[in-house]
Amino acid sequence: MDNGSKYFLNHHNRRSFLRIFSRVILKITGAGLALVFGFWLLLASNMGPAYLPQFMDGALDFWIRMTLLGLGLSIWLITAVWFIWFVLRYSHYLIKYYLTKRRL
Repeated sequence: MDNGSKYFLNHHNRRSFLRIFSRVILKITGAGLALVFGFWLLLASNMGPAYLPQFMDGALDFWIRMTLLGLGLSIWLITAVWFIWFVLRYSHYLIKYYLTKRRL
C-alpha cells in the first residue's frame, strides 16, 4: 500500500518553509505595529493644548510631553535594534546552513 511516502520529504520541506516564512511575516508585522505605535506617541507628545493646566501651573504638561516623546523614541530604537538582531541571526543561520550543505 502506497500512502504517499515518496512525497513525504517534499511535504516536510514545504511545511518547514511555510513555518519559517510565517515567522518572518509575523515579526515584520509586529515591528510595523510597534513603529506605528511609537509614531503615534511621538505625535501625541506634540499635539493639542496643555495637559492638566490646573496642576502645578501647567508645569506638569512638560513632563507628560517629554514622557510621551521618550516612550515613542525608545519604542522606535528598541524595534530597530530587535529587527536588526533578527536579520543578523537569520543571516547567520542561512550562511551556516549553506556552508553545511556545501561540505556534504
